[in-house]
Formats: sequence, C-alpha cells, structure tokens
Amino acid sequence: MPRSSHHQRAGRRGGETTKSRHGDRFYRRIGALGGNRTMELHGDEYDEIRQRAGESTRDKYGREHYRRLAARSARKRRASNRLRDQAIQHMLDDGWKIPTIIGLTWEDLPKLDKYLQNGLGEYLAQERPSTDTEQLFVSRSGKPLGLANTYAVMKRFQERQSQGH
Repeated sequence: MPRSSHHQRAGRRGGETTKSRHGDRFYRRIGALGGNRTMELHGDEYDEIRQRAGESTRDKYGREHYRRLAARSARKRRASNRLRDQAIQHMLDDGWKIPTIIGLTWEDLPKLDKYLQNGLGEYLAQERPSTDTEQLFVSRSGKPLGLANTYAVMKRFQERQSQGH
C-alpha cells in the first residue's frame, strides 16, 4: 500500500530531526551495524548472490568499470585527507620530523600558532574526525596515525604535489 504524503512528511521530519541531533555519522554507523548484523545472520546466503551480481556487472560494464570505481574511490580518499596532509607538509617543510608531528596532542596547540594560521586550524575544524584520541593527526577512522603509513602517505602526497594535482 503506498504511503500517504502525510506519512512521507512525518518520516522526512523525523529523519531531519535525527540528523540535526546526531549528525551524518549516526546514519553511517547504524547502517554499518545493520549491514554487519545482516551478514552475521545471512552472510552465507549472500555470498553466491554477490558473486553472481559482480559477474553480471562485469559482463554488462566490463572490467574498466571497476577500475573507474577504484580510481574515483582513491580520489575521494585523498580529498578527504587533503587538509591533514597539507598541514603535515607545512610542518615537514619547516624541518619537523614525522615522528614528532604524529605525536602532537591537543596540549601542544599553544606552540603551534603559526601552523594554526597555515592549514592546521582548517584541518582541525573541518576535516579531523571526532575522536577521543589526544593526537592531533588521525586517520579517517579517528585512530592516531602510524609511523610507516604516514611516511608512505606523505611520499604519495609529495609526488602528487610535484605533478601538479
């Protein structure tokens, strides 16, 4: 039975209220929880369906479709860390070392005024995920950056910068 416009408006209003109270992350979190629970209960049933769907998509659009999706995903990930990586690069340009940078905490902010005006403040205000960790520089998931991964990320960032991306 189709929903009435009254029900649609009530649902939209409830969704907007929930979003204003809990933010976008709430929907991602509950979606992930629902997906994980569904996989716990029905994962075996979906394996064959997912495989057939993947084969069907590949047959319809070709392997290049998956390459385009992967490239778009990579661009999105890079863009989501752009401010963080730029702030780290400014500090590297001034002679800071990566172990020192990734160890910086909220208590260190008073010493970082120059960088707060030069990208760090923008990263902290706009891009840094909400997390309980004390470290200023964190991953998209909110975990402190690891040393080896940060070296690799910054090497790729510097390569993209030198290529004009």
